[in-house]
Amino acid sequence: VAKTPEEVIAEVKASGLRGRGGAGFSTGMKWDFTRQAAGDKKYIVCNGDEGEPGTFKDRVIFTEMPEMMFEGMAIGGYAIGADEGLLYLRAEYMYLKKYLDKVLETMRKNGILGKNAAGKKGFNFDIRIQVGAGAYICGEESALIESAEGKRGEPRNRPPFPAQRGFMGKPTSVNNVETFCCASRIMLE
Repeated sequence: VAKTPEEVIAEVKASGLRGRGGAGFSTGMKWDFTRQAAGDKKYIVCNGDEGEPGTFKDRVIFTEMPEMMFEGMAIGGYAIGADEGLLYLRAEYMYLKKYLDKVLETMRKNGILGKNAAGKKGFNFDIRIQVGAGAYICGEESALIESAEGKRGEPRNRPPFPAQRGFMGKPTSVNNVETFCCASRIMLE
């Protein structure tokens, strides 16, 4: 938070971080597009819908280092101008929700989340968890957004892209668990 949001985006761009969800799109560019999009409210969404058969890399992060992921979400929220983050958690990981909510509560008590998050006056950012419906297609970002809005999880036609019109029709950046962890490490180091 000692940097401006634009400086954070420039740092993420310079790092070469690409989304770890499969498309490999530049995270810095996605955050920049979302920051530049017109809208009175913006969202940062973490895709925790790990639906590939036999995969559990996100589960390891959820259980071993969720703070790193949540910190990455806060960094993304700061960069794009969001005050709300959403972790979309796959239905099969429902048993982790209580634990993750406890981690978030501790982060709020420690001033990392909430009003003046991370000690930055005027940066009011918090995260909530929403459990998905268990559909494989909801791993695709626009289908995930549809599901998070309470609709059937089906991909949207593009344009507009989520950075322009995403969750609740507002500019939204969707990144996956690993991407947020990487963003956290990039800013730390």
